[in-house]
Amino acid sequence: MKKVTICVLMDADFDYGVGVLEGVRDYARARPDWLVVPVPYAQEGLFTRLVRAGEAQGVAGALISDRWIKSRIPPALPTVNTSNLSKISSVCSVVPDDDAVGRWVARHFCEQGHRHAGVVSERATYASLVRREGFLAFMRERGVAVTEPSGDPAYRHETGWQEWVTGLAQDTAVFCTSDHLACRFWEMCQICGAQARVAALAGVGDSLADRVVSGLDLTSVALPARSVGQKAAARLARLLEGTRETICETVAPHELIVRGSTARFASPDEVVSRAKGIALQMVAQNLGVEEVARRVGVSRRTLETRFRKAFGQGPADVFRTQKLELGRRLLEETDLSVAEIVSRTGSGSVPTFTTLFRRTFGVPPAEFRRRHRARVADGNPFLT
Repeated sequence: MKKVTICVLMDADFDYGVGVLEGVRDYARARPDWLVVPVPYAQEGLFTRLVRAGEAQGVAGALISDRWIKSRIPPALPTVNTSNLSKISSVCSVVPDDDAVGRWVARHFCEQGHRHAGVVSERATYASLVRREGFLAFMRERGVAVTEPSGDPAYRHETGWQEWVTGLAQDTAVFCTSDHLACRFWEMCQICGAQARVAALAGVGDSLADRVVSGLDLTSVALPARSVGQKAAARLARLLEGTRETICETVAPHELIVRGSTARFASPDEVVSRAKGIALQMVAQNLGVEEVARRVGVSRRTLETRFRKAFGQGPADVFRTQKLELGRRLLEETDLSVAEIVSRTGSGSVPTFTTLFRRTFGVPPAEFRRRHRARVADGNPFLT
């Protein structure tokens, strides 16, 4: 059997690059003729030698720019880009939906009750620009004012951040367009003593390394790296079969993982604020009202009283609504099965979730998803 060598160019973001590689390998398991060769980010020379020697029959991975592609990849070599380092138009792309990434964080901030927001972006990559625009667009739709650090638009120096953050409203929620940026920003806040002005902080990438180094329990959007790799491999297979196309396919983010940096609801009642945050942070564990009250440090009766004063209903009803809203968003914005959504929202069982969902939204989950996608296809995603 003649082997088809597929070069996978790794991303500078190690976690994302490994996820894409694993996705390509998933697809390759059904293709015994494929030999998947990972090319580390810093070993561009190796890739160039493989291409010049004619030993690469296909390429997938993080491509820097159209100019870079033109200088290093022959036009006839099937190629799929998997990273939004820049806006690529010369080859096919399968990339995360970075606009949705920004919108997910903006929605999370709004649902947590924040009315002041800020965004910090390095502007060095196209992904960062698109995430920023998605965040700003959602906030404009909700009428939430967003501020940004002033200064060089190409790079946000910590000195500019310090002046900006000390002038923020006390309850500002800040979105950073990568986890690395969020951890740098938080370190600066600690140095200048401005932590109290940042009510919530979120990043992108779900980087374990950044969280460990910084010690920050960071809320983050997990990128769909493995799915991107699988879809990129499938598209590369079509190119190898002779299909000629240059399109960009976006893949919805994996999930927004709520951690301590945003696990507080913007409420003048500290008990309510902490309780809603804990319930959201631990949504998959399905904590009962008694356990939430214990973690907040109050009696169940006190928690019930505070919630009825704040929302007109008890905590059990508020937490249930929170789960159903999360389930609705996952149906709209991801390809997760109903069983997976039940697991992620701590909704017990598929029948229980289906019954509650139908009672709340009028149709069962699968039908809700079908109708939403039909509306999206017709250009009217917000119609009921």
